[in-house]
Amino acid sequence: MNTLAWIGMLGIVILTLLPLAKKENRTKEEMRKVIVTLAIILGIIITVLVFGVNYLLALIVGFSAMIVFDKKTYTKKRLSIYGSIILIIGIAGFAISRENPEYVLNHLKDNPKTTSLYLAENGVTLITYQSDVVRPLASTVKILIAAEYAMQIDAGQLNKDSLVPLEDLNRYYLKNSDGNAHEEWLNAMQSEGKIKNNEVTLHDIAKGMATYSSNANTDYLIDLLGISAINERAKALGLTQHEDVYPIVSAILIPNQIKSESMNEKQLIKKLEAMSMEEYRTLAEELSEQMKEGTIKAGDVTYGPSTDVQKVWSDRLVGASANDYGKLLAAISNDQFPKTASETIRDLLEWPMQLNESNHDRFVHLGAKGGSTLFILTDALYAEDHNGDKIEIVLMTDDLNFWQGMLIRNNMNSFESKLLGSEDFRLEVQKELSEM
Repeated sequence: MNTLAWIGMLGIVILTLLPLAKKENRTKEEMRKVIVTLAIILGIIITVLVFGVNYLLALIVGFSAMIVFDKKTYTKKRLSIYGSIILIIGIAGFAISRENPEYVLNHLKDNPKTTSLYLAENGVTLITYQSDVVRPLASTVKILIAAEYAMQIDAGQLNKDSLVPLEDLNRYYLKNSDGNAHEEWLNAMQSEGKIKNNEVTLHDIAKGMATYSSNANTDYLIDLLGISAINERAKALGLTQHEDVYPIVSAILIPNQIKSESMNEKQLIKKLEAMSMEEYRTLAEELSEQMKEGTIKAGDVTYGPSTDVQKVWSDRLVGASANDYGKLLAAISNDQFPKTASETIRDLLEWPMQLNESNHDRFVHLGAKGGSTLFILTDALYAEDHNGDKIEIVLMTDDLNFWQGMLIRNNMNSFESKLLGSEDFRLEVQKELSEM
């Protein structure tokens, strides 16, 4: 359940309990309704969190249950109204939950100013749809950080088995800012017995960045590897359109840092947008250093920016072109890194092979890293099948509204899977996008 889902549940609880504020409303019948409603809400939460049922499906079932237990339901007029509502919700739910790879293709066609698609097969570039446009990468930038990490391991500058205190990572952890990615990684480390004396290995930190997309782990690695080294790696790899990397978490703190007491949100956004990227990056680096030193204690920071402020942060995330990441994926897939570096970066990115055993039936190698904010959805993947055929895919979308983001998230996997498995679909996408 995401934040909006929790807000929705809380809203229902408040609206349910509100009538009881008046003593005359506390009748047996009203109390029965409240108990039934709260029980259904609790059931929805348990069903989603414990049994992993789709939230929308659980909500529809819960709404239906509320209708069934309401005595006033059983009139012709009410049955007709509720039946229509359930039908509409059911149709909307089906549209959202069903796999529809064509939705992603249509979104690309309809939004050329905010989308990119790159696809290469066996070294031949087939699709370069807006692929030379620089767009925010979100967490897909972590592929470049993984590449620099792998190279420093290969050069002997770092030891992947060295131990790092969790306290050092927690300095960069801003609660509720990464969709619980860091907490999920910590829980996994705990269940696998990989936390000893409150320490984890450096390589597990890197895997937490790649597999779980922990931003705290990412900023720790950015500091350890060195920003200049990461940016120089991008140049050495020929990523000609890659913007300079800077810390992710500390950039979230920039609005609080520049806001004055007399400043309203509109003025704050105007000031943020007026900052040059050089000023913005420099401030992010300074704040990250303060988090590392403990001058700023991340645990004391309350994260809760408005959607408009988050949009500014999202727009200013490190950017690059789809062409750049297609080139980077090809270098990984074709083992153009030194041997140890190649093994290291594959170990970080090929988590889909470990996550889903059925992928072994289709692929020898499958590596991926995606990224998202409220407004961005990006993904970069490479694959090699048992015949030795290789494909690299980079998909980038920006300026998504809530509905678009939800549908693309639901359909991206089926879109990419169909691209990987069907030559006819690849040719269809190539033809459709080349005509734009």
